[in-house]
Amino acid sequence: MKIKLLPTIIAAAGFLTAPFALSATYQSEISAAYADIDVSNDSEEGYFVGLEGTYYFSPVDTKNHPLAEAAFIEKASNLYIGLGNFEFKEAGDRLDIYQRSIGVDFYIPNTMFYLGAGVNEIKSKYTWPAEGNFAGGTDSSKWDSTWFVKAGVAPVTGLLVWTEFTEDIDVSDQWNINGKYVIPLSGEQALNIEASYEKSDISYAEDTITGTVDYYLDRNLSLGAGFVNVSYNSDEDSTTDYFVRARNFFTDNISAELTYTDGDYESSLMLGGTIRF
Repeated sequence: MKIKLLPTIIAAAGFLTAPFALSATYQSEISAAYADIDVSNDSEEGYFVGLEGTYYFSPVDTKNHPLAEAAFIEKASNLYIGLGNFEFKEAGDRLDIYQRSIGVDFYIPNTMFYLGAGVNEIKSKYTWPAEGNFAGGTDSSKWDSTWFVKAGVAPVTGLLVWTEFTEDIDVSDQWNINGKYVIPLSGEQALNIEASYEKSDISYAEDTITGTVDYYLDRNLSLGAGFVNVSYNSDEDSTTDYFVRARNFFTDNISAELTYTDGDYESSLMLGGTIRF
């Protein structure tokens, strides 16, 4: 069984778009998502359910920004909490993976520097049915906690470059570099470009490269596409997942997104929504 955290994806251009809105602010948001996961060439199937809440230390001004990128462009420091559950079933076997996290993103005032920190926790539960002379049962793990820290720079408006460090892992054994740049175009149009690279000597995945581009037709609606390429510490060929996604704000405070991923091992369709206050 190969389990990967899949990016979000595709959409239809039939979302309604609103005209240019006046300046509005928000200070918190709640997002939820559901994904249906289909494992290729297998009877295995699964789903993912996620919930995340974010509180910004100061109101976020959305004026003249794509609504989805306002907090990023404004360098809005925040506290966030996330919950997630993956479930996979095959021939009566069932595997549940539970995730929870808490973290903070902090932009040091009047500087270009960014810091982040948090804790990720994960546990699993495996259930199998009775078969022949063997009884069914359940095996559960305890919560496994791992802290992380992030550091980066935001030298110009709309650009952040950062790296992440994880508990008990030396930089010489695993390192990464990540970037995100929101580029304003004519009118309300904009371009979001994201890329990351991770090199690891301690995990099955040796090199991981991701890239994403979102085009904002206006401040409400975006269409995007990207990929995740993984090379392994074995003779196995590298794998690549491709995805497309769309997001639309029906009002300044309510949005929906649709995502489709097509991978070498699995595909998924995810529907998500966000409410801002």
